Amino acid sequence: MAKRHRTRARQRRTAEAAHRAVAPRTETVAPPRATHRPVRGSRTGYSRAVGVPSGALQRSSVIERTFIVKDFRRLGLVVGVALALLVVAGFAEGALLAR
Repeated sequence: MAKRHRTRARQRRTAEAAHRAVAPRTETVAPPRATHRPVRGSRTGYSRAVGVPSGALQRSSVIERTFIVKDFRRLGLVVGVALALLVVAGFAEGALLAR
Protein backbone atom coordinates (compact mmCIF):
# COMPACT_ATOMS: atom_id res chain seq x y z
CA MET A 1 0.00 0.00 0.00
CA ALA A 2 1.30 3.45 -0.90
CA LYS A 3 2.50 5.71 1.85
CA ARG A 4 0.25 8.74 2.32
CA HIS A 5 1.88 12.13 2.56
CA ARG A 6 -0.13 14.16 4.97
CA THR A 7 -0.21 17.90 4.54
CA ARG A 8 -2.09 20.58 6.37
CA ALA A 9 -5.17 21.97 4.65
CA ARG A 10 -4.78 25.45 3.27
CA GLN A 11 -6.68 28.25 4.87
CA ARG A 12 -9.22 29.93 2.65
CA ARG A 13 -8.41 33.47 1.68
CA THR A 14 -10.91 36.26 1.72
CA ALA A 15 -12.46 37.40 -1.55
CA GLU A 16 -10.39 40.60 -1.54
CA ALA A 17 -7.15 38.71 -1.05
CA ALA A 18 -8.02 36.04 -3.61
CA HIS A 19 -8.36 38.40 -6.58
CA ARG A 20 -5.19 40.03 -7.73
CA ALA A 21 -5.22 43.68 -8.61
CA VAL A 22 -4.87 44.16 -12.35
CA ALA A 23 -2.95 47.12 -13.70
CA PRO A 24 -5.04 49.29 -16.00
CA ARG A 25 -4.37 48.78 -19.69
CA THR A 26 -2.91 51.58 -21.68
CA GLU A 27 -3.85 51.86 -25.32
CA THR A 28 -0.84 52.06 -27.58
CA VAL A 29 -1.09 53.45 -31.07
CA ALA A 30 0.75 51.43 -33.70
CA PRO A 31 2.83 53.37 -36.21
CA PRO A 32 1.23 53.59 -39.67
CA ARG A 33 2.29 50.90 -42.10
CA ALA A 34 3.65 51.52 -45.54
CA THR A 35 0.84 51.73 -48.06
CA HIS A 36 2.65 49.92 -50.85
CA ARG A 37 4.68 46.76 -50.52
CA PRO A 38 6.67 45.50 -53.48
CA VAL A 39 5.34 42.25 -54.89
CA ARG A 40 7.86 39.58 -55.76
CA GLY A 41 7.52 38.02 -59.16
CA SER A 42 6.87 34.35 -59.61
CA ARG A 43 9.80 32.03 -59.27
CA THR A 44 11.23 30.98 -62.58
CA GLY A 45 13.58 28.21 -63.49
CA TYR A 46 13.81 24.65 -62.32
CA SER A 47 12.06 23.15 -59.34
CA ARG A 48 14.17 23.01 -56.22
CA ALA A 49 13.19 19.40 -55.55
CA VAL A 50 15.47 17.48 -57.88
CA GLY A 51 16.35 13.84 -57.83
CA VAL A 52 14.49 10.75 -56.71
CA PRO A 53 11.99 11.38 -53.89
CA SER A 54 12.52 9.49 -50.67
CA GLY A 55 10.48 6.45 -49.72
CA ALA A 56 8.84 8.26 -46.82
CA LEU A 57 7.78 11.07 -49.13
CA GLN A 58 6.37 8.59 -51.63
CA ARG A 59 4.40 6.76 -48.93
CA SER A 60 2.97 9.98 -47.51
CA SER A 61 1.96 11.17 -50.98
CA VAL A 62 0.21 7.86 -51.70
CA ILE A 63 -1.67 8.13 -48.40
CA GLU A 64 -2.67 11.72 -49.24
CA ARG A 65 -3.84 10.75 -52.74
CA THR A 66 -5.97 7.88 -51.44
CA PHE A 67 -7.53 10.17 -48.85
CA ILE A 68 -8.38 12.75 -51.52
CA VAL A 69 -9.84 10.06 -53.83
CA LYS A 70 -11.98 8.70 -50.98
CA ASP A 71 -13.05 12.25 -50.09
CA PHE A 72 -14.13 13.01 -53.66
CA ARG A 73 -15.92 9.64 -53.85
CA ARG A 74 -17.89 10.48 -50.69
CA LEU A 75 -18.64 13.97 -52.01
CA GLY A 76 -19.87 12.55 -55.33
CA LEU A 77 -22.05 10.03 -53.50
CA VAL A 78 -23.64 12.78 -51.37
CA VAL A 79 -24.27 14.97 -54.42
CA GLY A 80 -25.73 12.01 -56.36
CA VAL A 81 -28.08 11.07 -53.52
CA ALA A 82 -29.15 14.70 -53.12
CA LEU A 83 -29.92 15.01 -56.83
CA ALA A 84 -31.83 11.71 -56.80
CA LEU A 85 -33.88 12.92 -53.84
CA LEU A 86 -34.65 16.16 -55.66
CA VAL A 87 -35.86 14.27 -58.73
CA VAL A 88 -37.99 11.91 -56.64
CA ALA A 89 -39.41 14.86 -54.67
CA GLY A 90 -40.24 16.62 -57.95
CA PHE A 91 -42.13 13.58 -59.25
CA ALA A 92 -43.92 13.16 -55.91
CA GLU A 93 -44.93 16.81 -55.90
CA GLY A 94 -46.18 16.56 -59.49
CA ALA A 95 -48.20 13.46 -58.64
CA LEU A 96 -49.76 15.05 -55.56
CA LEU A 97 -50.64 18.31 -57.32
CA ALA A 98 -52.13 16.54 -60.38
CA ARG A 99 -55.00 15.13 -58.32
